[in-house]
Amino acid sequence: MFPTELRSEREQILRIIGLVISSLVWLVVLGALALAKWAGLVGVAYILLIAAALVMAAALFMAHLRGNGVRIGPTQLPHLWNKITAAGQRLGLQHPPDAYLIQSGGVLNAFATKVLSRKFIVLYSDLVDACEAGAAADQPSEVDFVIAHEIAHLAAGHLGWMRWFLMPLRFMPLLGPAYSRACEYTCDRAGHTFVGNLEISSRALAILAGGRRAGRMLDLDAFVDQRRESGHFWMAIYELNSTHPFLPKRVAAIRELAAPGSHRALGRNLGSYPLAPMFGVMVGGPAAVPMLLVFYIGIMAAVALPAIKEARQRAESLKAQQQATLA
Repeated sequence: MFPTELRSEREQILRIIGLVISSLVWLVVLGALALAKWAGLVGVAYILLIAAALVMAAALFMAHLRGNGVRIGPTQLPHLWNKITAAGQRLGLQHPPDAYLIQSGGVLNAFATKVLSRKFIVLYSDLVDACEAGAAADQPSEVDFVIAHEIAHLAAGHLGWMRWFLMPLRFMPLLGPAYSRACEYTCDRAGHTFVGNLEISSRALAILAGGRRAGRMLDLDAFVDQRRESGHFWMAIYELNSTHPFLPKRVAAIRELAAPGSHRALGRNLGSYPLAPMFGVMVGGPAAVPMLLVFYIGIMAAVALPAIKEARQRAESLKAQQQATLA
């Protein structure tokens, strides 16, 4: 079981809010489908088709991964496999996930996913190379933090059935991105706890920001100080729509975990909160969907209303002519 103390406070609060909101939304949807009868059956069919399409898309991606990536195991890159199994045991997974290494064309990233009941983590080779540079195979390095962070997503239930149940929350402006960011803080906690070294944990996030060479030369104190700008209007607008916190804030959160009171959370420009949803489409993410719907509905209304008005005028004119003929 995933250690409760590693789950960030914000995730715990937003998870409860999400459960309440999502439960109400699903009850309304189910009630509407039940009342709609045949239309409800069509709605259920569409939901099942969308779910099937998502599963098939994930299966095709995993087929690409298996065919072009390297499956990590006891005899294939065993030093990485040992880290994966150790992180899984530490964070409460009963069985280690399937793990793959794939060439990414310079992209520094890693992610976890789940297809039906199978758990996967994917490591991009450029990130692994950057994190392991100069480190001995049997010594902790930044890749330990990356591996534990991704495994934490699986162990904490971020990718299980709860992900689908909380889908209404995910699509809500402000709350959806906030929940995603809280989950990232939880996984950073797990990564740091597994590594047990503040320098390594911080440097892993610095590499994501500065790359393989510059990331190792960054002054971490100066990097963390950048978070003081994150509360400014436009930066707050961006982050309020983002699924990931700014990297300097993530380093500061790890430092706060290691030394409570040393790096307290900073506030944001208050004007950014009511205006952030308006810019969600520009930033992207699931929470942009409602604004896109409003946008498209507005366009359709702008096109349809004049046509409806013209049709009504024609009908009234025809009716007047008919009445005049009868008279």
